[in-house]
Amino acid sequence: MRPKITHAQLRAFNSVCLEGSISAAARRLGVSQPAVTAQIKAVEQNYGLLLFERTGDGVRMTPLAKTLFGETRELDAIEDAAADILNASRALKTGALHVMCGAPNPAMELLSEFRRLYPGVKLTANFGNWHQVMTALNEQICDAVILTGVPDDSSLTRLAYLEQRLVVLLHRDHRLARRGTPVSLHDLADQPLIFRTEQSLTQSAVEKAMKAQGISVEPALLLGAREAVYQAVLQGLGIGFMFELAVARDDQAVIRLPIQELDHVYVEHVACLSRNLRRREVRALMALIPG
Repeated sequence: MRPKITHAQLRAFNSVCLEGSISAAARRLGVSQPAVTAQIKAVEQNYGLLLFERTGDGVRMTPLAKTLFGETRELDAIEDAAADILNASRALKTGALHVMCGAPNPAMELLSEFRRLYPGVKLTANFGNWHQVMTALNEQICDAVILTGVPDDSSLTRLAYLEQRLVVLLHRDHRLARRGTPVSLHDLADQPLIFRTEQSLTQSAVEKAMKAQGISVEPALLLGAREAVYQAVLQGLGIGFMFELAVARDDQAVIRLPIQELDHVYVEHVACLSRNLRRREVRALMALIPG
């Protein structure tokens, strides 16, 4: 009869999966590299299987390891939750929080307030399009998100942070900008348009509205980042689209105007996987949103 996999072996296995290398896993656990290697080898030898394949810069999980990790990755979260319960009376003076954001401007005020209140917590913020941010949340790459249009899902806890609309970005010398009134999508059909990638919520909303109006256009430029769209408009390369609060810059050369067919209000949410509320850092972030 094969011996059962031990807690120490599972911790070593999960750490290697999370870190992508034996050495990084050892640092994470505070043990030696040979100790981690021995734990992994013991599992592989006991069960006659391979969990990791060596690569040039670390290790790669086998399909079997990915399946096992999917079932055991919650162990660390459970341990963290237990520690939180036992330390509930202690002030939040240490810890780490990783937040993924859809746009810098709406997120920075909230993150600044969190840093002011909890300077001892290591705060990391990364940015991406809607698809990238939601993928990071669902795959537990980050702890929480600040994002427009987080779906209503039973596995998520989301709080409304602010509201905003989509606007069109025009160079101040453009005739539509000089007119200064809300723009119709039909006014833009013959203009050089700057589109985002298809995984952008902004782009999805624009294309849906154009389709509803029977408008079909080929973009003059296709750009991946909202900052690139803003810069392209600034340089007079075309007309772009953006959520009104996405960029804080106000250089008076780029004019934001409402879009007649896109008056829908989009909610910016702060959200996390509901099970992540067990972590004090996540609860502290969510508590900053007015109830």
